Amino acid sequence: MRSYSIVFLDIDGTLLDSRHRVMPCTQNRLRYLHGRGIPIILCSARPPGGVNLIARQVGLHSPMVCYNGGLAFDENSTILRDVRIDTQLAMEFKRFVSERFPELVVSAYLYDVWLAEDPQHSMIRQEAEISQCTPLKGSLERAADAAPHIHKLLCIGDAMRIRTLQNEIPRYFPQLMALRSKATYLEILAPESTKDRAVQVLLTHYGLAAEDAVAFGDSDVDIDMLQYCGLGIAMGNAPRQVKEAADYVTASNDEEGVYIALKGLRLKAPGTARNSEKAR
Repeated sequence: MRSYSIVFLDIDGTLLDSRHRVMPCTQNRLRYLHGRGIPIILCSARPPGGVNLIARQVGLHSPMVCYNGGLAFDENSTILRDVRIDTQLAMEFKRFVSERFPELVVSAYLYDVWLAEDPQHSMIRQEAEISQCTPLKGSLERAADAAPHIHKLLCIGDAMRIRTLQNEIPRYFPQLMALRSKATYLEILAPESTKDRAVQVLLTHYGLAAEDAVAFGDSDVDIDMLQYCGLGIAMGNAPRQVKEAADYVTASNDEEGVYIALKGLRLKAPGTARNSEKAR
């Protein structure tokens, strides 16, 4: 059986169940593997605070990937990768959305700062409850005075309108990348902000190759990571195109899918003998 040495794990819809919790068997398995020296890397579109919150809950002290691969840290919180969007470009995009899709809510992220013009808007409050991050009241125009760049814009709204906006972005904003993290969320990022590129950086950090890596995901933003790693595992709750991109489909996030898949894998810590550990 092929052995693997590192696990890249999406958070929402993958590690977390539909009630936004880490289920007990999954948590215990991750702690066990982490204690055996297997790097467990959380990879998310969330900001650093949102990723770190889950890492602490699980008991991980590992590198992490934020903003869909645009920002990556090592285990000591040193930045390994930092991909940004020019603030002026972000302002142009926001004006475009305000004119053509006024019903959508747009907010902006820079490192661990989340800016929303109306932090009390129901869509912003719902995301704040899920991510356990606190939005600050502010506009991109004000942010431009302090910072020349941001990391991400998040558009929230009706699923059909989100899809329509996504389809228009290549024509009007080819400098940006738009990915749906779920039906009602559109993540606007720099084109280089992809999980597979962050995975490459962290594999180099550990001296590992792509075939040494396992990746778990459930949405379109995870496809490049699933295809890049030696073993790509889609969740049972993932849409068809994600399952088709993966090597294997596990149970859903409400059925301990991560635990079930990990239990069947042979995993070894980086630098140890090839067959040193079989996951129990």
